[in-house]
Amino acid sequence: MNNKRKPLDERRAEIVEAGLSVAMREGVESVTVRRVAQEAGISLGTVHYCFDDKDAMLRAMGRAIAMRASEPMISALEVGPDHTTLADTAVDALLTGLKQHQHMRLLTFEFAVSGARTPVLREVAQAHLKQSIVMTREYLLRLADVAEAKYRTDIDALARTVAIRIDGIELAWMVDQDDAAARSAFSDLTHDVFDDMEP
Repeated sequence: MNNKRKPLDERRAEIVEAGLSVAMREGVESVTVRRVAQEAGISLGTVHYCFDDKDAMLRAMGRAIAMRASEPMISALEVGPDHTTLADTAVDALLTGLKQHQHMRLLTFEFAVSGARTPVLREVAQAHLKQSIVMTREYLLRLADVAEAKYRTDIDALARTVAIRIDGIELAWMVDQDDAAARSAFSDLTHDVFDDMEP
């Protein structure tokens, strides 16, 4: 067992990676504290020291997935305030992020389905949904700042709509692997967001 002392954040990250590895190979419902400890080569006590319970570990896994998926979108904001360039770059970033992290995104959907089916996982699935909407809201606010604009629609309602539409587009792509259809749908979404802006 690898129980050498490490900083808490580093150990948590290691546990999250182990949990994601188990989930991608064996499914979300196979993620247990024991299984993750085994995957990480650490003791059960170390996992319990880093996370209060399995749900806390699963929520951390969801955050890790969301952060990775959002990285291309955050980088795309660096192109400057021109709306057309921002829109085009956002579409590229959405498709790039989806293709680079498709296994991680599939886990997000698996969390949602497992949560709908299994009461024990419902709270975790709801936390992941809220997290996705919060991150979308943060991105939209940053986008408005870069675009030097504001939204006509309430930002909370807009964030929920955008997050749900992204999920739908991504799920369709995972089924049909049609890049052109996904790009077109992301383009429609992006233009709808910019159409909601005013100086």
